[in-house]
Amino acid sequence: MTTKERRFSDRYQGANLKLELSPWRWLSFKREKHPALVTNFAVGGAAISTPLKLKIGQKVIVTILSEHHNIKQLPAEVVRFDGKEVDYHYGLNFRFSQIPETASNNALFVLKQIENTLKQNVLVN
Repeated sequence: MTTKERRFSDRYQGANLKLELSPWRWLSFKREKHPALVTNFAVGGAAISTPLKLKIGQKVIVTILSEHHNIKQLPAEVVRFDGKEVDYHYGLNFRFSQIPETASNNALFVLKQIENTLKQNVLVN
């Protein structure tokens, strides 16, 4: 009997993505952005490496920039922590339910485009 992997089904190397995150705070009009390195990417979330210390369950605001697409202020939640070597390694799950339906549909569309671009890069290399 095989069990389903509980992580994202289609994950791609995200080295071409620039990700910035900021911890979510009440009444925080100016959020400080922290850079992160994307190690794996999927439409539902990403695995990242960052010097910023976060907790499991903590909410963050994510900005994803790629060569052709970008998404700003996408809510996410830290769902996994893999330890500290040089940087902290986290798993993020994007929270589409926390934004309006139109914005959620647009974000999903752009994330699928980013995933397709990463998939094309894997096939070319």
